[in-house]
Amino acid sequence: MKNLKDKLLSVLLVGALSLSLFGCDSSKMNNEAVTLASSFCEQVKAGDTSELMTYISDNTVSEDDLRSVIYPGDLNSEQTSYYEAIKETITYSIEKPVYDSKTKTATVLVNWSIGDYSCDAALAASNIQEFKTAISSSSKVIPFELKVDLNSDRAFLTNPKALIDAVYSYSSVENNVFPGLLSEYYTGCELVLAPKGTYTNSDSIGVRVYFSDELFNFRFVPGVKYTVTSGSDALYASDVFYLEENSIRFDLTSEMVDDSYVNEDGFLIDGTYKFTVYDEHSKEITAVECTVVNEDIEKDVVSFGSYKKEHYLANLVYEFNDDDLMTHTFVYNSGWWDYDGTSVGKSAFASNTKTLGFSLAVSKENDSELYYEYYFSEESDFSGINTDEPLFESACKPSIYDDQACYDLDFTPEEGLTPGYYGLVLYSDASKKHIVFTASCIVVEETSGDVIE
Repeated sequence: MKNLKDKLLSVLLVGALSLSLFGCDSSKMNNEAVTLASSFCEQVKAGDTSELMTYISDNTVSEDDLRSVIYPGDLNSEQTSYYEAIKETITYSIEKPVYDSKTKTATVLVNWSIGDYSCDAALAASNIQEFKTAISSSSKVIPFELKVDLNSDRAFLTNPKALIDAVYSYSSVENNVFPGLLSEYYTGCELVLAPKGTYTNSDSIGVRVYFSDELFNFRFVPGVKYTVTSGSDALYASDVFYLEENSIRFDLTSEMVDDSYVNEDGFLIDGTYKFTVYDEHSKEITAVECTVVNEDIEKDVVSFGSYKKEHYLANLVYEFNDDDLMTHTFVYNSGWWDYDGTSVGKSAFASNTKTLGFSLAVSKENDSELYYEYYFSEESDFSGINTDEPLFESACKPSIYDDQACYDLDFTPEEGLTPGYYGLVLYSDASKKHIVFTASCIVVEETSGDVIE
């Protein structure tokens, strides 16, 4: 009986020892698998292709293959920023391995978290900062089973390339991020209000630059900036502007330059001025030169035509004195603006009118500052007016309305409008020497409620 007990005890001890040894072996294998998986995943997250190659035993996979997945080639700055923004969101967590003692392999589940670059906010982002904000607050999980072979002295991964492909799958997805250089989408430019390249007696010069409409099919289009030089002198360098339509205007005014470049009349001094336009990465897009000359010219004579009352009621009374302005003007949209609903004719208002205003509609290319004056006369021919003492004077830049811009040439007297004739004079220069446009209207004695048309 004693021998039987001893034999049973020996069997139990051997079995317990075997289970203990097996448990230790499994734990050791799992630890080895986790260690290998962790070090590999850290290199995947870092994107170090040379280090990653040390984990790949497949001779058909090259470092160039890895680089093409993690760092797609021929990228511009916008595309690079896009991929880097996504890469910065990558994190991972490793779960406890499942060890197979028969095949001596371990399966390690790795859960990868990555910014959701296809979420609505990310797709709607108009610049890289908005995109980063979107993917930082929305993520998706990519689970992956990493296989570890533990048969030999040195453990190795059996599917490392597949994991890399899964994590960096975003590099193969169509992202619609702006390709190439902005200069490739440049279509032309023109000097503003100087078709022959010369500005005379001007306190501002400018250029409008045009781009292909195809730009607006892409995301993260780079901004543009410009400099202005005269000879070796750097006069101005702008901030970055972002395109909202297929053209953009750049100006240089007397207020933007050193006083040495402004004469006593407030005009830019004589010389050649060069606009150079770049994208926001300082890649040149185009350059254009213009000439500024100053002439000693006399002030144009202020005059208005002599018309009868009936003429003001039936017709729009105005006259262009400048061909450049006329070329850029929507004549059919220009006219006296009826702010108060008191118009009694095309160029006539009732005496209860509070504001006179002429709306001069121009194309968006014409957006320089103009200067205007109002005069009053009791006579339709404006006889006896003192042109040195206008009733009102101001300056105006156009406001943008849909497909055009409008100079809103308004006058609102504190004490109301006296019945009589009002003349509007528009100048191109701050010294008010060159008249580009005149218009006139009548204010009748009746109020709008008394007038029968």
